[in-house]
Amino acid sequence: MNWIISTIMKCLQFAAFRPMASLSSVALAGLFLAPGMSVAQDARVRDTVAASAVPSARPATLPLGIMAQNTATGVEVVSVNPGSVAQASGLQAGDTIVNVAGYQVGMVGDRLYDVGDELARRVDSAGRVPLLVRNGRTGGLVSLPAQFGTASRAINGVLNAPQGLQVPPTSVITVRLLDVTEPQWRDVALTQGQLPVARGFPVSYRLDPPAPTPAHRYAVDARVEDAGHVLLQTTSPVTLASLDREQRVDLTLAGQAAPAPTAVVPSAQIQQWIQTYLGRPPRPYETEVWLADLQQGKSLADVQAGILSSSEYFERQRSNRDLYVTDVFRQLYGVPPTPAQLADLQARYDRAQGVRLPFVQQLQQQQQPR
Repeated sequence: MNWIISTIMKCLQFAAFRPMASLSSVALAGLFLAPGMSVAQDARVRDTVAASAVPSARPATLPLGIMAQNTATGVEVVSVNPGSVAQASGLQAGDTIVNVAGYQVGMVGDRLYDVGDELARRVDSAGRVPLLVRNGRTGGLVSLPAQFGTASRAINGVLNAPQGLQVPPTSVITVRLLDVTEPQWRDVALTQGQLPVARGFPVSYRLDPPAPTPAHRYAVDARVEDAGHVLLQTTSPVTLASLDREQRVDLTLAGQAAPAPTAVVPSAQIQQWIQTYLGRPPRPYETEVWLADLQQGKSLADVQAGILSSSEYFERQRSNRDLYVTDVFRQLYGVPPTPAQLADLQARYDRAQGVRLPFVQQLQQQQQPR
C-alpha cells in the first residue's frame, strides 16, 4: 500500500513540474495532472487540462495568457504569453496570483479553484477584474488590474424620412435609448445623441448604451426638431431584443411637411449661435456681416462652421486642441464624445493640420464619429 502511495506522489510531482511540450503529454498524465496543475495559456489548452478536475457545469474561463501551476499559496506563473492580458497587466514569470477580486485561487485544502473560472465569475461589465499578486522578485503583495475585451453593445442604423420631404437645414435629429420596462418611463432617455440634418436623409447614427439592467426592456426612437417644434418622429419606439450585443436598428420618421425655408429667420439663428458659441451678444454690424455671406451664396451651415472655427471660439477653449474638438463635438451633437470618439476627433484635427474650418465642415457633413 505504501508503495502505491509513493508511486502516485512521484507521478504527481512529475506531472506538476514537467514542461507541457504538447497536448499528447497532458493526455498521458491523465488523472495525475488535474489535481495539481492548471494551465491558463488559452481556453483550448486549459479546458483540456482541467476537465477532470472541475465539474462540467461551470462558467466559461477567461484567457489570461499564462502557463501556471496551482499551489497552496496561489497560482504560480511559469510563463506569460506575449501580447496577452497577463502581460498588459504587468504579470511576470515567478509571480503568484493569490486571489481574484478577493477570492483565493489555486489549491485551497484539497479543492482546486481555477484562476480562469474565478476570472469569469468576478469580471465586471467593463471587462475589469483586480488580481492580488505576490511579486516574484521582491516578495511584496501588489494589486494588478486585468482588463479583458468586451463585446460592443453599440446600436447603429439609418434614419429614413418620406421621399422628397424637406426640413430646414437648422433642424436637429435626436435619437434616444429608452427604458420601457414601466409605462411611466417611456419618455425617459438613458442616453441620446444629436445630429444635424444638414445634407438631408438618409442619416446614419450610432448610440453607445450603458450596461443593461437585468429584466429591463429597452427601445429606440428618434425625432427631428427645429426651433423647439417637432417636425418628424418615429410613430412608436422600436423594441430591442437586448443590450448585450451590437445591433442595427433602422428607423423611419413620419410627420408633416416642414415649414418653408423662408420661415427660418437667418438673423435670429446667427445671433443665437454667437450667444451660445462665443458667450456674448452680437457686436454692432456683426450679424449683418454674416448675412452678407448668405447673400453671396453661403448656407447657414457655412455660417455655423465659420463661427465654430473662429479664433475667438478657439481661444475660449484656451487654444487647446483637445478642449476645442470636444466642445465642437458637443455643440454639434449635444453630447460629449466618448474616449474613442475623442481619439477620432484628435486624429481628424491633426490631419487638417490645425486648420479649423474644414475640420468643422467635415463633422457637419458626416455621421457622428465612432
